[in-house]
Amino acid sequence: MLRDITIGQYYSTKSPVHELDPRVKIRLVIVFIVLSLLDRNIYLFGLLTAFFMFVLAMSNVPVLHILKGMKGIIIFILLCSLINIFTVYGEVLFKIGGITITTEGILKAIYVFWRMLLIIFMSSLLMYTTTPTELTDGMEKCFAIKGNVAMGITIAFRFIPILMEELDRIMKAQEMRGARFDKGGPIKRIKSLQTLIIPLFQNSVDRAKCLADAMDSRCYTGGKNRTKLRPLKYKKQDYIAYAILLVLLIVGMYFIIKF
Repeated sequence: MLRDITIGQYYSTKSPVHELDPRVKIRLVIVFIVLSLLDRNIYLFGLLTAFFMFVLAMSNVPVLHILKGMKGIIIFILLCSLINIFTVYGEVLFKIGGITITTEGILKAIYVFWRMLLIIFMSSLLMYTTTPTELTDGMEKCFAIKGNVAMGITIAFRFIPILMEELDRIMKAQEMRGARFDKGGPIKRIKSLQTLIIPLFQNSVDRAKCLADAMDSRCYTGGKNRTKLRPLKYKKQDYIAYAILLVLLIVGMYFIIKF
């Protein structure tokens, strides 16, 4: 169901990961993604998988909660990965008609699927363990961008589950009025989407206007002169996290160079 999508939502609980400075978590995710894209070997991916499982266990975010919002994305990644089985040249494993499956294609498909899962899961974990305000402050500090830009990016991420829930509500309302989105040819189905897109767009504009009015009424203004109610300050656990991140980077680079 569309309402099951949890990407972009903050999971409120107490954990060591939730208490970390957002700058630490953002840099950790960046290093994690860069390492996963630099090379592909089983030692590196094993290290990244073990590190993700460690962070996940420390975050107290249920695995089922993450998987619940990832069903559609996992299926999409799997389908994209399977294309490599039939398009990569190499040692022929077996051939059926005009379709050739190679050993290299299967290995590449596994690594692509593995890599994308790690990237998406770790990025999602950042969203689950960081509040919108913390994420905005962290992005502003890490990337030296203006507060308004950081706030806009954060709001865009947070609007994903809200819009999906709104789309699910509109779809059910239209089905109650006799609309059918799973019948007919492709052209008919595309035309039927008009009854979803138009009200969804209108509701999105209304929500954006309400949000703008709410921020305006609270005298929100961006810029260099804006101060923070709770300025970011590093604590002991943040330095420990940076040390762990440094170890991950060193060991990851060792595996890339060695293997």
